[in-house]
Amino acid sequence: MLNLIRCEFWKLKRKMFVQLVLAASFLFPIPLTAIIYYLNTAQDKYATKAAAFDALWQSVIGFGMLLLLPCILGIVAALLFFMERDNDTFKNLRTIPVTSSQMVFAKCIVLLFLSVVFCISSTVASILCGFVFFGVTDILFKVLFSAIYGLLIAISALPLILLIIFFSRSYIFSIMLCVFYSVFNLLSTFSMTALPKWLVLTLPTPSIMLWGTQQMSSRTAINDTEDLQNFIQMGLIPSTPQLIITLGVIGVVSLLLAVYLYKKRSE
Repeated sequence: MLNLIRCEFWKLKRKMFVQLVLAASFLFPIPLTAIIYYLNTAQDKYATKAAAFDALWQSVIGFGMLLLLPCILGIVAALLFFMERDNDTFKNLRTIPVTSSQMVFAKCIVLLFLSVVFCISSTVASILCGFVFFGVTDILFKVLFSAIYGLLIAISALPLILLIIFFSRSYIFSIMLCVFYSVFNLLSTFSMTALPKWLVLTLPTPSIMLWGTQQMSSRTAINDTEDLQNFIQMGLIPSTPQLIITLGVIGVVSLLLAVYLYKKRSE
């Protein structure tokens, strides 16, 4: 399995995609730093520089991790899962003792690793900007929490990866699916109060966002504390066991179906 994972990384390394993922993690921290800095200096919106940095980090989570990262994972998944099809190497794979399950698991582990790296890199970029313009606090918590976020977001993106394998079309179509998935997640997070409770607790992205906000509230300054209290009163915030069960079911079902579809494509 380790050799398979190493081979998948070599595929991405040849296309310079690992470096692009790291570069993409700096896409939101820099402009968001400028926006938060303007709000803090011109409008005196935040009580302390530490509160301004917390606002920056939470904005990076919302826009970078929850919105952009699923798109990146979908594009990388398309590269990994379409490579054998494009190079017509399925016949070669049948001659070596590697199963479809091993191939799918290796690709998903690579996606999981890239997701965690992206989230940690985004937090590190936020910390670097925070050292210059704000007051950085609780660094270890933020780095570890971003790693957890990377793990959760990677699992939540497995249905998107399943759709990419199912349709198995062009890269452009896969990118369109990724954009649609991110827009759907964005709309669902903005309309959580209008959705049925069971749907909010089932959709992975709103569940991760609400759970994460509650977990962060004891360690960071939360801007929308009233909204958080409303979500708690409405029972929309999942407990840690609820979130683990929801994502676990989504992950297992998505992986099993992905293995089945990938096996059919290779036959």
